[in-house]
Amino acid sequence: MKKLACIALAAAFLVVSTPAEEVQAQVAFGPQAVLWDFDDLGVGARVDWNMGEAFEIDEGFFENLTGSFNANYVFDDFNDATTLIFNINAHVPFDIDAGVTPFAGTGINHYRISVDGPFSFSGSGLNLLGGIMFGLGDIPAFTELQYSTTGAGFISLSFGVLFGG
Repeated sequence: MKKLACIALAAAFLVVSTPAEEVQAQVAFGPQAVLWDFDDLGVGARVDWNMGEAFEIDEGFFENLTGSFNANYVFDDFNDATTLIFNINAHVPFDIDAGVTPFAGTGINHYRISVDGPFSFSGSGLNLLGGIMFGLGDIPAFTELQYSTTGAGFISLSFGVLFGG
């Protein structure tokens, strides 16, 4: 329970510390598909916001620092199991002369697996991630590979599109 409270506190801090006037033009959101541990497929939603402008970082490596929150539902092999995964991450894009923008970052993760009856378990951990942003026609899209230290550790691969921002 303490881990969940820490995650909620960190998310609340990021939301509260970002000025509302600036966030309105900087928020992008959209659906994503997730391949969890290269075994189970999931669906989710993602919200990205520009933390560099919100914290008035005008120059340097963290000028384009981006915050990201996503929530995912994983279709487990177990018919009676429900898996929910929540991530809050920060990543930095690398400016290169190409049609794609690679990024790398870190964050925190929380997951909960519930099975019908009294059995459920959850865990929290750290994320290490990397990916690319690219255009899918006129729509910004992304793909991301993430390693989470939760439990024995797991890898997820996600793909999605973003609207707004």
